[in-house]
Amino acid sequence: MIRTVLLDVGWTLAYPQRSMWEIFADLCTEAGAPTTALACEQILRSVWGPSQEQSEQRFRAGAQYPDSDEEFYTAFAGLGRFLFAHLGVPTDDASLMQRFMQRFWTEANWVRFPDVTEGLQALRARGVRLGVLSNAPSDLPRFLDHLGLSPHLDFVVVSAIEGVKKPDRRIFEAALSRAEARPDEVLHVGDMYLEDVIGGRAAGVRTLLMERGARALFPNYRESQGRPIDAESLVTDLIQVLDHVRQLG
Repeated sequence: MIRTVLLDVGWTLAYPQRSMWEIFADLCTEAGAPTTALACEQILRSVWGPSQEQSEQRFRAGAQYPDSDEEFYTAFAGLGRFLFAHLGVPTDDASLMQRFMQRFWTEANWVRFPDVTEGLQALRARGVRLGVLSNAPSDLPRFLDHLGLSPHLDFVVVSAIEGVKKPDRRIFEAALSRAEARPDEVLHVGDMYLEDVIGGRAAGVRTLLMERGARALFPNYRESQGRPIDAESLVTDLIQVLDHVRQLG
């Protein structure tokens, strides 16, 4: 029986109204290198696949994944520098990434998916405990309040606060401790194959991969594409997650 459902936040419970690709395209255009959101997505996706394969190998070899607010912003800065360099935008302009974060990681830019409130209410009605398990900076709880999600949650586990991020087993163990549940009693749902599916399974919990289509991190690429994951482990909304919980008893 599933006693607890762990949920990622970005592109699982909520999404940015102005996507990171649209914001990157705006910044490049403002810097004199006109481009499109699709072009930005394609450029970063071209290196994302191979880098993810290497990341999976490092994880299976025992890599650990520390985290902090600085790590969160550094990761986005790395993406930005790569993209700006590819498009001929000077990468020594620190204000570019400051402007990116001001537009992207702001409460006003994020909204919850239409199915989320109903899905969370239905899961709680079954007596399931609900927790957030997210790779995010320490201000995520404030975002959850803004999104109206906090009243539906029993606990929140944030990587920058814990000092470790998915797919590291330790953050899943922290969530299990908070849930007061065994791994076989927990279902984790997230939108990233390595962080959420491989990481969760390595910690002994059941996992589902959330694919939000046009509102996914990569709207023109399916995260499951080319992955060894069966169709039954894919969901597109929380109502389907509820169906899985019912099937598992």
